[in-house]
Amino acid sequence: MSDDELDVLQPARKILRMNENDNCESESMEFLAEESPDLFGSQEPFRQSFESGVGISKGLELENIPRVDISVGSQFPTIQPTRDNQPSNSLPHTVLIDLKTVRENEVPSPYPKYIQDKWDSSHVRLPWSQESRYPVNIEGRDTLLYRWDVITDSLLPLKSLDWTKDSCHLAREIKTAVMKYNKRFIDDNGWSFKALEELLEDLDDENEKQMFYTRILPGIVDLCLLGPKAITGSIPLLTANKSQSVTLSQHQISVLLANAFFSTFPRRNSTYKKNFEYKNYPDINFNRLFSLNMRRPEAHQEKLKTLLAYFRQIIKERPTGLVTFTRQAVKREDLPNWVTNSSNIPTNLLRLSSTGYIEEEGKGMLQVDFANKIIGGGVLGQGLVQEEIRFIICPELIISRLFTEKLEDNEVIFMHGAQQFSKYKGYGDSYAYAGNFTDKTSFDINRRRNTTIVAMDAISFRQDPKIQYEERQLIRELNKAFVGFLPVNKNISRLNGVATGNWGCGAFQGDPQLKFLVQLLACVLTGRKLCYFTFGDKGLVREGWRVYNIIVDKQITVAKLFNVLRTYQNRRQRSQTVFQFIEMKLSPQDGESCSSSQTNGAENYLVDTDDELDFGDKSENKTAGRENGAKKGISAGKVFANKDDDDILSIYKNKEESTNADNNTDTIHHDEVNFEAVNRMEEGRSLDPNTSYSSKETPNGNVDTSRSNIKVQQVMEVIDVETESLKYTLNTSTVQIEVNQTKKAQTKITDFFAK
Repeated sequence: MSDDELDVLQPARKILRMNENDNCESESMEFLAEESPDLFGSQEPFRQSFESGVGISKGLELENIPRVDISVGSQFPTIQPTRDNQPSNSLPHTVLIDLKTVRENEVPSPYPKYIQDKWDSSHVRLPWSQESRYPVNIEGRDTLLYRWDVITDSLLPLKSLDWTKDSCHLAREIKTAVMKYNKRFIDDNGWSFKALEELLEDLDDENEKQMFYTRILPGIVDLCLLGPKAITGSIPLLTANKSQSVTLSQHQISVLLANAFFSTFPRRNSTYKKNFEYKNYPDINFNRLFSLNMRRPEAHQEKLKTLLAYFRQIIKERPTGLVTFTRQAVKREDLPNWVTNSSNIPTNLLRLSSTGYIEEEGKGMLQVDFANKIIGGGVLGQGLVQEEIRFIICPELIISRLFTEKLEDNEVIFMHGAQQFSKYKGYGDSYAYAGNFTDKTSFDINRRRNTTIVAMDAISFRQDPKIQYEERQLIRELNKAFVGFLPVNKNISRLNGVATGNWGCGAFQGDPQLKFLVQLLACVLTGRKLCYFTFGDKGLVREGWRVYNIIVDKQITVAKLFNVLRTYQNRRQRSQTVFQFIEMKLSPQDGESCSSSQTNGAENYLVDTDDELDFGDKSENKTAGRENGAKKGISAGKVFANKDDDDILSIYKNKEESTNADNNTDTIHHDEVNFEAVNRMEEGRSLDPNTSYSSKETPNGNVDTSRSNIKVQQVMEVIDVETESLKYTLNTSTVQIEVNQTKKAQTKITDFFAK
């Protein structure tokens, strides 16, 4: 674009006397963005298994999960803009392009035709607004210039840098230009631009250096200065508890990202400051991204390469599609009643896989972004996990940070139409740019790619992972997943599947077994099939599939499974995993249990556990008859053990046995009775109910021969550990033993044998 064309875009220059009523920003940088949830946490074996590409899968074949362009049609609603003079029956939808100009191979025209400037708390404060001003000292006098004039004058010289000069000098020219309209932060470490300078200084190849300074950098400057021409309308803020949408063209997004590249957005540099206008919004300017990263410097350089690859591609060929961002908020009264919902969990609902990527194998499905409540997480900082990687390979997602307020518990963000521009390999510290990506995803009727990403934030349980099993936290996560899986288009008869995984696990210390079941229940109520990627965790695939089949075979309802889950917090002291607990509750008579593999709940995700079990003071023996046992609702079953456990539970009581032949009831009165809890499930050493036991020496050295004539009919479930009560069945009688629990009962108990 020529300088003459630029002159047309620039507002008339005005110099205004500064006074106390002038709209001058006051900014200081105090921003610490929390990184998004990690897929792996410290689970390096899972990472290695995942990256090896060798894995297992269970359930539906990939082709049997509904996907756009394969088995279902486009899922997102057709754009119906809400105009001032054309009210729409749908949710508020601001469309910033003229839909009549949308066609293949042409950049659509902006809407409205002439610029409409809204400088208020309901819209993005754009740098080219007539109300946006910047203080400048001219000849010793404080004056206000229009911000856009200062930005334009500062950036235009970057188009004509002499690329043959010293690389270090050239790299610093970018910072010098940006700081001319951000002078308050000249000494702020968050504005050091050291990371960008190091990247550019390493351009040893002459061709690369020449390309950057003669094509890429000037192209970004041109895009940036196209602002008032490309975006003529006002961009609404997607505020909390309000469902609404905004649609931009890919070209408009590139213009906005170019402005973020040069940190032009006013009032966005003090995010999270108390009483600050944008305290509940992410930062959007790239100054932190370009500054030094001490956590993962090499991977951060690769992150910057990925971003520059995006600009190189869209400068070479402007994209012509559209992208829609939708905030979906569900009123609390419209959320499910998990306690009473009678929906059955159906068959043919699930696929579990230890390999595969959400964005690749999940193509055509609703793809879950393991989001931070501040959307994008640490994408403009040090973050490089699931959400940040998705945003950096699809940079159009980053612009959601410009207008999206922090997510509340009952809302999510849908992003429909974003293009993937880059390939990558690795994760976190091992992340690396792997070249350009050609996105061949089909377009819908409005020229939006049929890629829909839902950003839904999980709770961070870093401070206390145990609270995730509390009913309040469980309901919150269920509601969040439910809102995320609800279709934006209410008129769709057949929904595509959900591509997701260990949402909120790893760094947020969520339990992957619990999060799997949470998302499973959400899919049941929203009518979607679930494609669950475990990211290398083969144990989660096997055990998740086993538990799912138990749930289906027994026709368990949503309410039943929820009520089992909410009681888990009262059992976890015994080191049972969620899956083991569910199987105990739902299949009490099964002879086989979930194995305790590498995936055994949150404890494998940085959670400390106490594996000791110790019963202290001996308490008095109590017996109860068959009738009493029935009233108590005692159910047969076993409590599960880890495969490495071989624990024995010894309880000493009275030593006297009498048999009542009339009612066929055995009553035991021992001075010393020993009950053993031995884990047999992994090795297949399950108890034969008809096995007779010979004499055995008691702990005090006496020989007790009574055991040889007693056959154990069925082993009963241990219940009410918190009330210090153990119950088991011996032949036809029910015996209750009271014990004094001095430590948490965390040892797994498989079988009880009467002595």
